[in-house]
Amino acid sequence: MHKSKVLAKLRKGEPVLCTKTNFSDPSIIELIGTLGFDCIWICKEHIWTNDETIANMVRAARSTNMDTMVRIQKACYSSAITQLEMGAKGIMVPHVNTAEEAEFWVKSTKFYPEGRRGIDGVNADSGWMSMEFKEYLKFSNKETFIAVQIEDPEAIPNIEEIASVPNLDMIFVGIGDLSVSMGFEGDINRREIWDVLEKVGKVAKEKNIFAGTPGISIERTKKLIDMGFLFITNGADIIYLRNSFSNLKKEYEEIGFNF
Repeated sequence: MHKSKVLAKLRKGEPVLCTKTNFSDPSIIELIGTLGFDCIWICKEHIWTNDETIANMVRAARSTNMDTMVRIQKACYSSAITQLEMGAKGIMVPHVNTAEEAEFWVKSTKFYPEGRRGIDGVNADSGWMSMEFKEYLKFSNKETFIAVQIEDPEAIPNIEEIASVPNLDMIFVGIGDLSVSMGFEGDINRREIWDVLEKVGKVAKEKNIFAGTPGISIERTKKLIDMGFLFITNGADIIYLRNSFSNLKKEYEEIGFNF
């Protein structure tokens, strides 16, 4: 069975790099996986990819020993477990503001005794029934992770309580939404943003859970790692494609092509 590459590194105190896909082509994910990336981030909060396609994207990641983290739509309990049944190793829940909400999602994604996740046990995450039932339950709890996003001012006073929720694996600071909701409109370098990052890094260390956030740049990432952030996200296929084609267009404009 596939163990989590992300958790293996984090548990050893090693940094993890996760990159993002906005497109729904499993081939892109397979390409990224062959380069050795730790994790691919698939988003259902903002992207309208259907479940069958996501299952194929997860399968492509698994074929290259790369973890998949799916940011879910916060619809209901089954919003999370469907992706886990596909074989995703991580679930990210956006806009979590209270410990009670974090606890709900932990219970939804962890089997008893850590939670109350519903049991099927016949899908990709069980190796299509290749695992003994009790071993499957233990393996799933150990080799999957649940991350909650801090993205709103309302969450800031509750960070310590959220981090104290039993069996929560990670707090992830969503600096984009946080900057907007705090009135800074994308200015992620404000002191107020760094204050939240410092608080999360400190609390995560105290509570023995992992901390994650976008790295943005090498310099920023180095600073974040020093603050205790080991789960780093950076890059996206849509960014690299747009930048590369924009540069190609610019080069040809310089020799007289019109667009």
